[in-house]
Amino acid sequence: MKNIFLLGRPGCGKSIVYRTITDILKKNGRAVNFERIDDFPILMGLHDGDVASGRTDRFMPTDDGGFKIMDPGIWDEMLVGLNKKTLGYKDKEGALAIEFSRPDNARSLAIFSDEILKNATALYIDASFETCVSRNEERTKRAAEEGIDAHFVSRKEMEETYLHDDGDTLPAKAPVKVIVIKNDDGVTPEDIEKQLLSVVDEF
Repeated sequence: MKNIFLLGRPGCGKSIVYRTITDILKKNGRAVNFERIDDFPILMGLHDGDVASGRTDRFMPTDDGGFKIMDPGIWDEMLVGLNKKTLGYKDKEGALAIEFSRPDNARSLAIFSDEILKNATALYIDASFETCVSRNEERTKRAAEEGIDAHFVSRKEMEETYLHDDGDTLPAKAPVKVIVIKNDDGVTPEDIEKQLLSVVDEF
């Protein structure tokens, strides 16, 4: 199994990158099994468990309907769970997209086992902070209108956690090869596809 990490702030465009890779594979007639996992279900499991038990020290509700993570240990706990989930795919054929958002991507990648990292490439989707905030809010609004559960991140969480990240230094410090995919305002789907052609060649 080829492991493809999808990294970047919430709202940077990880979903469109995944869909574009899938479309390229189909257009090229490549019958590659390309699955996708992320740490959002793990986060919601922890949050909902705390709500059900009445625990209030790890998450704080925000006025916009989201929540702020108060316990820093939650971030790594989620990645440990995602690592375990990823190992369950190691004997399958094809490729696996592993998606998460952290400000400290290089350190976060190092939490994953060598068995995963030895066959991995990371795609860092580069979009400005304000672009990501705007997209995140628009996505959540659309999902609410359609009755879909979206990966909503509160503005408070965005500002306190994702305002600054290690995207500029990630290619030099990450434990895996990193490819930067530009996806700021003005980048078209065609631009994204061109950037991803070399990635698909590695499958």
